[in-house]
Amino acid sequence: MKGMAAACMLVALAAPGLAAADANELSTSQSIRIDAPPADVWQYVGDFAGLSRWLPPIVESHLVLRDRNEAGAIRALTRSNGTHVTEKLLEYDPYNMRLSYTYVDGQVAASDYFSTMTVSDAGDGRSLVTWSAHFKRLNYWQDPPPPGQDDATLTATYTRIYKGGLEALKKAVEAHR
Repeated sequence: MKGMAAACMLVALAAPGLAAADANELSTSQSIRIDAPPADVWQYVGDFAGLSRWLPPIVESHLVLRDRNEAGAIRALTRSNGTHVTEKLLEYDPYNMRLSYTYVDGQVAASDYFSTMTVSDAGDGRSLVTWSAHFKRLNYWQDPPPPGQDDATLTATYTRIYKGGLEALKKAVEAHR
């Protein structure tokens, strides 16, 4: 009997970890063509502290750790709704025009968030920018999730943000040509 009770206790203690292991990894990816050479577009995308220059929901963006674009730099963002988030630059590759980052803290919308932006040559003096992410919903161990925090809603939200963000990037870059 003691063996059965111990086994039940182990299963109960392990249950939260099992739920985390089974959490859905979600993703989104959006791309846009911009009428500007990749080097011009990278001046915007590659400026980790410059998100407020082209992404309308971000009203302030600045580095709080490190003073240049390099892996480990952390930026503080203020959104137009007054919320704050900090993000860490995980990869910065100016040669391949690619950067990846994650959330550090603040009012985040997802957990296990990993986002990448790339700029590539689309030919004829144009660029292709791709913004993609992998993430899990907050409280992913809770089923059903709170209203509006389900997998489909979260994925649709990031898809909308990335699509609108890339359209704003295109407008900003092309306006300064």
